Amino acid sequence: MGRPDITELSSIEFTGSLGAAFLAYGKQLTELAERWGLELEIAAVDAEAAMGSMKGHLLLFGLDSKVRARRVARRLKRAQELTAAMAEQGQLLHRTYRKHFTPKQ
Repeated sequence: MGRPDITELSSIEFTGSLGAAFLAYGKQLTELAERWGLELEIAAVDAEAAMGSMKGHLLLFGLDSKVRARRVARRLKRAQELTAAMAEQGQLLHRTYRKHFTPKQ
């Protein structure tokens, strides 16, 4: 199976005006990261609810399954935090390019 491209990012070419290319790439990266973050947030809530509704130990009244569900869903929440950091870096991409590569006036 081939490796699928992320078409939103792979379609941006770094030719011609690099400032415009970095701006477009940063915007697409931010938008993509925000969409991933939203999806991961929804998945974390849905997964925790689904696992939490499973029957746990009889004497613990199912509290053990809720705790385990929270631990599993925490992984998705951590991934969501990473996408938030990725979105922030996408916003900083063009600004950093301008800072280091545009002539001072």
